[in-house]
Amino acid sequence: MSVQLPPYRPIKHRSGLKVMGAAFHALLMRELQTRFGGYRLGYLWAPIEVMTQVVILLVLFGAFRERLVTGMDFSLFLVVGMVPFRMFQRISIRSLGAASANQGLLMYRSIKHIDVIIARSFLELVIYFSTSIILIFSLIFFDIYPSLLNLHIIIFCWLSMFVFSFGVALITMVIGFYGGEVSKMISVIFTIIYFTSGILYPIHIIPEPYFSYLLYNPFIHNIELMRHAFSPSYPSSHIDIWYFLKWMFVVNFIGLLLYKYAERDMIRSR
Repeated sequence: MSVQLPPYRPIKHRSGLKVMGAAFHALLMRELQTRFGGYRLGYLWAPIEVMTQVVILLVLFGAFRERLVTGMDFSLFLVVGMVPFRMFQRISIRSLGAASANQGLLMYRSIKHIDVIIARSFLELVIYFSTSIILIFSLIFFDIYPSLLNLHIIIFCWLSMFVFSFGVALITMVIGFYGGEVSKMISVIFTIIYFTSGILYPIHIIPEPYFSYLLYNPFIHNIELMRHAFSPSYPSSHIDIWYFLKWMFVVNFIGLLLYKYAERDMIRSR
């Protein structure tokens, strides 16, 4: 009696790019569910959060806001500064627990820890860039018209801030994995960076020698260039975007170096 075997079907091997794409999609869907799945307002939380902060600051500084900022509306000044920095802050801080937050998916060999950082960072970029667009159109509704002639500079500033954030995220992931007291200091460090990056005030009103000291903060040059792009009358003589880009490359180099060093330990902890 002969046994009929099923027809032979060769195993299809997926390319590395397809595997990476599938891993990215799975991680992105998980991040979306984790971030917004439990809230009714969902994706609106990010623009509402930033808009609330802007309104509060406008109320607090409304009486003398015109004397604070020259060359652009104070509302636009706050939006352009706060939204990209919030993206940087969210990407960096949320990466502290990236090594442990997705242990279920990290059981698959095709998914690496750096894939988690890529997915989380990309999601924050989409959220906060969309938030920026929503807020800019909201300002237009109130007769505040930003210039879009330098749109290429604005996009460049956003992308370079994103790349910078990715490098810092790799560093904070390694810090969060090894733990210790250093990880508890991250929020304090970011608070200091926030108040020294010219988010709430134009740095050109700061007297010397403090003005020169502030220029050592790389975020100032990115944010101030974006403000100048939205409002060409905003002062720009102090901006050195190459200084920011040098920091960006150094931070990403250190981040990748630390990730490579810690990758074996993180794989063993799965």
